[in-house]
Order: sequence, then structure tokens, then C-alpha cells
Amino acid sequence: MNAGREVDAPKASTDQEPTLAIQEVSRAGGFTLIELLVVIAIIAILAALLLPALSRAKNSATMATCVSNQKQLALAWTMYCDDSSDNVVNFLPQVNSRQDPPWRYLIPNPRPPVDFGTSLEQQAIIYFREGYKQGALFKYAPNANIVHCPADTRYKLKLSEGFAFGSLSPVGSLNGEDDLNRLLKRTEVTHPSERMLWVEENDPRGENVGSWMIAQGTPPDFAGATIVDSPAVFHGDGSTFSWADGHSSKRKWFDPALISYARSMDRNKFGKGPSIAQAPRDLFFLAKSYPSKKNP
Repeated sequence: MNAGREVDAPKASTDQEPTLAIQEVSRAGGFTLIELLVVIAIIAILAALLLPALSRAKNSATMATCVSNQKQLALAWTMYCDDSSDNVVNFLPQVNSRQDPPWRYLIPNPRPPVDFGTSLEQQAIIYFREGYKQGALFKYAPNANIVHCPADTRYKLKLSEGFAFGSLSPVGSLNGEDDLNRLLKRTEVTHPSERMLWVEENDPRGENVGSWMIAQGTPPDFAGATIVDSPAVFHGDGSTFSWADGHSSKRKWFDPALISYARSMDRNKFGKGPSIAQAPRDLFFLAKSYPSKKNP
């Protein structure tokens, strides 16, 4: 009866087919250890390439902010002179012997109210801003934050570790603490486009309680010039300046001795800065830019 009739082979069970399919998909969608390592290496390479570019972009942005702030201070200084019969503003942070009101008060009077629990560092910032608000330049540049460089990280320190909010210091020879070189009239500055008003300062001792000075040496080569107060390198190896004609600018430092000193956070470094023999290009620039009776 069954002769010549083909007998169908029994069907294989399909119960394992879904499991096998899942395994195939799993193998197809996964990564081997080598592939993961390659991806990580590529990400690391890209990060190494991008981070310096991002750092340079951030540095350029903060420097542009500081140049703008310096410009506002220079214009405020100019307007003050216009309203004061060409007398220059007092560059000390307190009333001077001539009874001139300061450009900002180190200790505001009255002191502003401070909420309970405010940290000492935040209190210092509040007092700084109020001291500037009470000072002689506020009505010409009504923003205390223009004296702070966003790249100056000293404001993150504790008061006992060199905290400071003010990043820009006025030169001591323009009605400041430099008695030997003091100029009191704008008309006494005969090369205003070449004489600076504010310089970025890195003083690890804390907030600047005076003005910025340099031992100028002897013009025209400024032989014997020596750093007294430290400049800063808040912008890579560069800094910003404002000038007596109302303009502001940036400058890159060149001499390793000056850069190392400006970067140092040694609280005992005051008065131990490089000489013009050790930092010839940068010291010549600073000494030549410093307004004084012998270099107006």
C-alpha cells in the first residue's frame, strides 16, 4: 500500500528558533573589547585636540572683557579730569593728605548690611563693591565689577590664603602713594597715549591697599628699573592696560623671569621682583609706560 509513496520526514522542532535569533541579534549589536578601546582612544585624541582650542577661546573672551573694563575705567578717569579742572583722581583707596576723595574706598563708610551667615569672602566682595560705589569714579563708570578680572581666581581663595576681588590697580605716580614721582594734573602727562593708568596686579597678600608702583630707573633706557608690585598673568602670558588718552590694550609678556614672578603666589615675593637686566623687554615696557615727573 505504501510502495512508491514518499514519506515526509518529521518536522524539526522550532522551539529554539527565537532563542537563536535573539543570540544572533545580540552578537550583531554588541562591541568587542578592542572596538571599545578604539572608541575611547578616538575620544581621548579629540579631547586632546579640542581642549587647548577651548582654553584659548576662553582666554580670548576673558581678555576681551578686561580690555573693555579697562576702557571704561580710562574714560571715567578722563571725565573726572574734565569735571575737576584737570586734577587727576586720588589713586589711593582712602582720602589723601590733600583731602581728595579716593577713586574707591578700601573701607566703605557706612558699611552695607550683610545677611547673617554670609562668608567672610562674600562679605569682602560686598564691601569692595560698596567702596567703589562710594568712590569718586562711580558716577562715571557705575559698575564695581569692572575692577575684577573674570580670569583672576584669587576670589576663590580664603581670606587667610590671599583672597582678592580687585584685579586692576592704578599706578602710584598719578596722585597715588608714589610721593617722589607724583603727578597731580592731567596736563602734566605729556605723552598720554604712552602712559598707563591701571595695570592688572597679582598680589598674593590679598586686596591691594595702595596703588601699583615700579622702581623706574633712569630714562631713556631705564637702567636700574626693578619690579616693586607684581603684574599679573591672568590671561595666559598676557595682561591688559588702560592709558591716559582713554584707550585700553592687551600685551603678551616675553621674559621668563617676569612671567614666573607674575604667576607666583608666594606671599613673601613683594619687593623681590626681577630687574631690567633679568627681564629686559618687559621691564623696559613697564618703566617706559609708568608716568612720572622724569617720564611724563
